Amino acid sequence: MMSNFSSVRALNRALTQTVHELSLDSEFQTERFCALRDTFPTHMNQIEAEQAMFCLWRRERRRRSRAGWLLRQWPIAVGLLLALFAPVLRTFLTRSHPWGMWVVFPFALLAHRPELEINDRIARVLPQLILYAQFPLEGLMARMVLRRHVTLPGVTGQIFYFHFLAAVQLAMVSGVLNPLFLR
Repeated sequence: MMSNFSSVRALNRALTQTVHELSLDSEFQTERFCALRDTFPTHMNQIEAEQAMFCLWRRERRRRSRAGWLLRQWPIAVGLLLALFAPVLRTFLTRSHPWGMWVVFPFALLAHRPELEINDRIARVLPQLILYAQFPLEGLMARMVLRRHVTLPGVTGQIFYFHFLAAVQLAMVSGVLNPLFLR
């Protein structure tokens, strides 16, 4: 019975003389202090100050994580910006470089092909929809691929490869390559 009482007394002494240290990260280092029974009310101000400092640190960390999330969405933002200039780019490419439409907007040209055999209303709207949606979708695809730690040249290569495949498919469907294969 006596040993239980002495172990409880030792445990109580150990609990009241614990060393508290708040370590948030390498930027914030606080001083150590002992919370003793006799000086407990004087340490309340220090504990409240540490809590306030922790709340400020947590608020700053959350703000930085939100800003970082917005910065990581740059491919989608670039895609939306390019989508705004897509009609202007289309008119420039159709007037000056006819092959430019095959390189830049092959998906819109594929949607305009009569081989799709779709409704007339959809056939009028689909190329325009793809014209506006192509760059934001490519930005979304780039964002998803960049999340897997692929380099920017690798993502750009993948997008150019999709454009190349669509241009080849457009060339095959339009009959441009028929003279090469009929010889």
